[in-house]
Amino acid sequence: MAYYMRTASEEVRRRAELSRKEAEGYIERELRCPVCDFIVGVAYSDSSGHLKIKCQKCKNISVLNFAYFCRRKYKQRYRLTKINS
Repeated sequence: MAYYMRTASEEVRRRAELSRKEAEGYIERELRCPVCDFIVGVAYSDSSGHLKIKCQKCKNISVLNFAYFCRRKYKQRYRLTKINS
């Protein structure tokens, strides 16, 4: 049985390269499964909204809200605990 492999057009390749270059300046953050803490993806600092994910380890399906995974809250909490110590 022969499989047909579709090749991306030049326009699609150009857009993918442009997207990669735009994302270089953004901060990456890991998205982890809320059940088993397995890394299920990576989000960039300009991401917003919700994402439905399926963990490859425990097979749990979850909806993640990017607002709950904001790095700014972590930095503020870390700074406050460091100052109070």
